[in-house]
Amino acid sequence: MLKSYFLLAWRNLLANKLTSTINMVGLSIAVACSITVFLVLRNFWTLDDFHVNGDRIYMLEYVQKHQDETRTFGDAPALMADALKTDFPQVKQTVRIKRENVTVYRNESVIGEMITYTDTTFFDVFTFPLAQGSPAALRDPSALILSDDMARKYFPGQNPIGQPFTVLTGNREQKQFVVRGVAAKFPDNIGFKFTLLTGYHPVHAALKNQDWSSHINGVFVELHPQATIATLAGQMKPYVARYNARNPDKPIESFVFDNLRHPPADAYDVYRRPAEANHPLISLVFVAIALVMMAISCVNYVNISLGGVTRRLKEIGMRKVLGSTRQQLIGQFMVENLLLCAFALAFGLVITELFLIPLFNDLMTMTISLTFSQNMGLWGFLAGLLVFTAVVSGAYPALYVSAFRPTVVFAGKLKFSDRRTVARVLLVGQFALAFIAVIIGVAFTHAGKQWQNMGWGYTPDNTLVLRLTDSTQYTILKNELGQLPNVQAVSGAGTHVGESMNIQSVWIGGEEKRSLVFDVGPDYPQTLGLKLAQGRFFDAQRRAENAQSVLVNQTFVDRHGLKQPVVGQTLRLDSQLVTVAGVVQNFKWFGAGSERPAIFRTTPEPRFTYLIAEFESGSGAQVAAAVERIWKANVPTMTPSWFYQKDVFEHFNTTTGRLSAGFGVLSALALLIACMGLYGLSTQHFVRRIKEVSVRKVLGATVSQVIFLVNREFITLLLVAGVLANVVCFSGIQLLLAQTQQFTGGLRLGLSPYAVSNLVVLLTAAIAVSVQSWKIAHVKLAESLKNPE
Repeated sequence: MLKSYFLLAWRNLLANKLTSTINMVGLSIAVACSITVFLVLRNFWTLDDFHVNGDRIYMLEYVQKHQDETRTFGDAPALMADALKTDFPQVKQTVRIKRENVTVYRNESVIGEMITYTDTTFFDVFTFPLAQGSPAALRDPSALILSDDMARKYFPGQNPIGQPFTVLTGNREQKQFVVRGVAAKFPDNIGFKFTLLTGYHPVHAALKNQDWSSHINGVFVELHPQATIATLAGQMKPYVARYNARNPDKPIESFVFDNLRHPPADAYDVYRRPAEANHPLISLVFVAIALVMMAISCVNYVNISLGGVTRRLKEIGMRKVLGSTRQQLIGQFMVENLLLCAFALAFGLVITELFLIPLFNDLMTMTISLTFSQNMGLWGFLAGLLVFTAVVSGAYPALYVSAFRPTVVFAGKLKFSDRRTVARVLLVGQFALAFIAVIIGVAFTHAGKQWQNMGWGYTPDNTLVLRLTDSTQYTILKNELGQLPNVQAVSGAGTHVGESMNIQSVWIGGEEKRSLVFDVGPDYPQTLGLKLAQGRFFDAQRRAENAQSVLVNQTFVDRHGLKQPVVGQTLRLDSQLVTVAGVVQNFKWFGAGSERPAIFRTTPEPRFTYLIAEFESGSGAQVAAAVERIWKANVPTMTPSWFYQKDVFEHFNTTTGRLSAGFGVLSALALLIACMGLYGLSTQHFVRRIKEVSVRKVLGATVSQVIFLVNREFITLLLVAGVLANVVCFSGIQLLLAQTQQFTGGLRLGLSPYAVSNLVVLLTAAIAVSVQSWKIAHVKLAESLKNPE
């Protein structure tokens, strides 16, 4: 019997090629999205579980109270590693992690990377197999171990072992390493990783003079098999007291431990956690994407199946007359559905591998891959997805159709009012989801463009920024650039607007606040083009006064409640009392244009890491060429790294554009599925109304009247779906903007994204039904009226 079910199912699919194709394509797109989401969530939910001893590896964290808010931090004190290893027998070994931004000069390119300093026990604690080299390389201060990605990036087609590798550290120190190892390719579900790895030796400037006030990026603890973390955590109070005695300004509440394999539910909320943690909101977003796509495609299937019921009425009636039971009919329809879903699953796997996985890996930092070997979880998910899709999309049509009575079928008295009601509700829901998907995609694109076109607070077009590699370079380069006729001003900075800054505590009247802090030269604000709102800029001739003065932006004044007159008020920054010399107008410091309190303070020239030059309009190319020439004359061993200030947010804009493209693809897929379903429904709908249309044309109906008549129901349902979707999206987006104002800034979407989205959906829907509308409006009357069907 099962064989006959599959044979009949195959014949039915071939007999209804259009509807079968529409259903299969729609389901395959949804299945592909679901598989991609599964691969992403599997990585999120199993982050770092590949470490053999992961259940015994813990991160040391500390809890600190700040203005009635309790926070947990992952950058533990460096000296706690030795204390834990020495004082507690249950601790098997510890690992310190210190990361530092470095600059790599390679093949005429200047690339920013991250180097990780770690103890020689690193490879004993963590499961990071080496493809080349030995873990003993960490004993050598000049040895470097590369990740697989770094080896391919810097030594394509070569053996990296023994190759020199030069970096410039954050302290402007040029260090020469030798590659002594290459790690095997990391698993996809990695949250704690490295790119450049070297030993934790005090010869490195970043590791010198560490005491109880020195925090590093992570302290990891591996326990002995029988030890419990609760016992260790209960013995931390003496170390809290020891830390607080040496850091009275920033006391901590407690030390806590966070397991690498089984982190707590709020691990994502740990500040500066050394290993990535899954945010539940991200999981919900991905699950919602999969559910929306599956809902749209399954609704498509149900609608088209119900729409095609009339073609199978006689078949159903005859089967029941010949003795078929309802259970047998249900089995037959479910097998047909299962067969179609199996084809959709196979096609969905192809779409996932060839399209969605490359798209995701291009947009996101995390990578996913589709592998079937030794992957029982994926096989189980695919089997479950097949059954789920078959049941959800086919159960209702099978139960509905199998309930028809033969006498009613052959008497022609079967009523479909209930089915039409269900179909209308499903169509509204389907297009409401499509409207929502398109609105979100268009809104994200609109937000990206608005951020890109947002005012900067100054004119960035005529400013060139050069990254310095040595403290002696600034004076030489400034003197030579200053002699160029098209260079109007030259200044320097330790941190630069748009690329780097510090976030520090500042005390105002005894109350601690947080602010961005930029360390700059005295002429920096004017050279960049910042506009003064109150007071004065720094004066290059008054160095002593500059050292005790700061500039603040208008957001600093407004958010921290500084009373007028602001100029002359005193603040405490880095245990030093400083006076507000002036207030600058708000400026764009981040790609999204959000406003944050900011402070400018002067720093001496030896600490400059940037040189900025203001040039005459239209002379950027000449100034850039001069910078290249002057740099090579003075620093012949390194390639200059420079950019125009107008391009400082290019990375943010590119990332936003990629995310917009990703949302656009999802929106297009959702709309495609919905419109394919609409096309199938309209085809069935128009076939049932051919005779009615023919009679109306005989009685004088025009083409436009016929087209409106046959599409009136669809137009009404689409408008209802649009209203529902717009209300939901407008409310949701407004709530989201209110919750994320610190990031999104003054973003206001207005009504244009909604208008564009509605126009796109309605035009696409009109195209979906246009062919069938044209055919029925120009139907041949003689043929349609003669047809006995």
